[in-house]
Amino acid sequence: MKLQYLSLLPLASIVSASWSKNINYRSPSEHHPALGVSIHKVVKRNDPASSYAASSLNFTHGVASGDPYPNSVILWTRVAPQSDNSQSNVTVTGYAPLFDHDNEKYVQVSKAPVCVEYKVYDNKNCSTVVDSGKVFTSSDVDFTVKVEAKNLKPYTNYYYQFNVCGSENKSPLGRTKTTPNADDDITDVSIAVYSCANYPFGFFNAYGNTVRKVRAEDWSYFLLS
Repeated sequence: MKLQYLSLLPLASIVSASWSKNINYRSPSEHHPALGVSIHKVVKRNDPASSYAASSLNFTHGVASGDPYPNSVILWTRVAPQSDNSQSNVTVTGYAPLFDHDNEKYVQVSKAPVCVEYKVYDNKNCSTVVDSGKVFTSSDVDFTVKVEAKNLKPYTNYYYQFNVCGSENKSPLGRTKTTPNADDDITDVSIAVYSCANYPFGFFNAYGNTVRKVRAEDWSYFLLS
C-alpha cells in the first residue's frame, strides 16, 4: 500500500504523491530495503501541516540522471529550504544514528515534507510528456529525490524536469538517454561511470538505525546480490 497523505496537504498539489517511489529512502537498492530508511518512521515524524511555501524551496544541486536501461532511467535532484549547506562536504565517520543528523551538524532537521513532481519529455520544447509522477522528500534524505522514469524507448534522448508540486518553482531542464536493447545493431556506444563513493576506502551505507562503513572487499555484495 502506498504511503500517502491525500487529505492533509492541498489535494491539488499532492494527488498520487508517494514516499516509497522516492528511491533514496530505499538506498542503496530497492532490493535491500532493510539497508534504507524506514519510510513508516519518516511518515510518522513528518507533519504535512507545516509544509514549506514553494517559493522558499531551492533546487540547490541542479539535476542528474544515470543507471540507464532500454526502457527506464534514474533521475535525481535536491530541493531544500536553504540555498546550500556550508558543511555539506564534511565527511561522516564512525556510527551515526538516523534522523537526528548529529545535532543538525550536516542537515537541519525538519518535520515538513516536500512534494516534488517530475516530468519526462520526448523533445526539448517539453510539449509531450512521456512519464511523470509525484513523490515526497524530507530532511531524512537531505531533501534529495531519486526516481525511476519508465515506459521509455531504447537508445532515445529524453528531457526531464522537476518542480515543487502545485507551483512554477522548477529545476533546470536535464537531458538523458536510454541504452539500446541487448540485440540492437549498435556498434558505437559511449558510457560514463561516476560515483560519489570512494571505492578503495569503502563507502557509507544506511543499515538499521546506524550508518555503517562498508569495506571495499564487501562492495561485490552490493553489486552482485
